[in-house]
Amino acid sequence: MSRPLRIEYDDAFYHIIARGERLETIFTSTADKDKFLIKVGETAEKYQLLIHAYVLMDNHYHLLVETPQGNLSQAMHYLNASYSNWFRYKYKIVGSVFQGRYKAILVEKDEYLKVLSAYIHLNPVRAGMVTEPSLYKYSSYRFYSQKLKQPAFLRTMDLLEMFNGKSSEYSKFVASYDKKGSEIDPEEIYGKNSLLGSEAFLRKAFKEVREAGGALNEREQPDAREMKLVNADDILEIILADMRIKEEAIWKKKRGNVYRKLLIYGLRRYTANSLKEIGAIVKMDYSAVSALARRFEEEMKTNKTSRRLMERLAKEVMKRRVMKDG
Repeated sequence: MSRPLRIEYDDAFYHIIARGERLETIFTSTADKDKFLIKVGETAEKYQLLIHAYVLMDNHYHLLVETPQGNLSQAMHYLNASYSNWFRYKYKIVGSVFQGRYKAILVEKDEYLKVLSAYIHLNPVRAGMVTEPSLYKYSSYRFYSQKLKQPAFLRTMDLLEMFNGKSSEYSKFVASYDKKGSEIDPEEIYGKNSLLGSEAFLRKAFKEVREAGGALNEREQPDAREMKLVNADDILEIILADMRIKEEAIWKKKRGNVYRKLLIYGLRRYTANSLKEIGAIVKMDYSAVSALARRFEEEMKTNKTSRRLMERLAKEVMKRRVMKDG
C-alpha cells in the first residue's frame, strides 16, 4: 500500500488533519480540548512551529502549520503521542487514539492561506454546532474577528495583513463562504495527492527535497511521479496536434462545447494546475471550471463521444509521459 508523501523543508506550510481511530471521539469534554491546546502550545515552542489557524472538532482537528525548521514529522509525533498518552491514561483505555498517520497537505502559503483558514474556521458551522464561527470556542477564528488575548502559539498577523490588518474585512471574507452555492471546492483545500499549489510551487518543493539530500521512492510514494506529469501546453498540443481538434472548436462559445470540457478535464486530471490557474487559461471563473470538469466526468459514463475523447486523451498523455521520462 502506498504511503502519503512527506515533503519537509524549512519554512514549509501545511494543512494538518488528524482523526480519531474509527472516527471515534478524541475530545470528550472541554477539558480534553483545553489540554490539547496546551499540548499544541508546548509543541509549537519546542519545535518552533508557527500555527496560523486551528479548529478542534469532537473526532478530529485541523491545523495550519508553518515549519521554519523543516521538522513537521518530529513535531506531529510529539503532539499526537503526548496527547494520546494523556488521553489513554485519563480514560483508562488501550489502543490507538488517532486513525493512523495524520494527513499533511503541503501548501503554497501566499495563495491558499485565506481560503484554507475560512474552510477551517467554518467547520463548526458546517457541522451544525454553531450558527456562526465566532460562537465556537475551540477555533482560532475568535482571535481573528475579536480583540481577544490570543494564545502565544497562534500567529494571526500574516493572514490579517492580507486584509489590510482589519478583522472586519477578514470576517466578511469568511462569511462569503457561509452561503449556499458559495461552498469551497474540495480541490482548493486538499489539492492533488496532498500537494496544494501551482505547478511551479510543486516542482520547487521536490527540488528542495532533492537538494537537501532527500529521496523520493516512486514505488511507495506515487505522489513523486506527479512531477513527471505533462503541463498545460502539453495538453493543448495533444488536443490540437495529436487529436487533430481545431483550435476554434475548443474556444467556440457554444453551450455544451465538448472540446472545451475535454481541455478543462485534461488540465485538471493530468497537470498540477490549480482551479484558478485553469480558469485563467480558459478565461473562466474557477467555480465554473470545477463544475464543467465534473459535468464532463458524468457525461463520460453515458456519452460515447465524451468517453472516446477521454480515452484518446489518456492514451496520448501516456505517450507524452514516456517521452518525458526518456
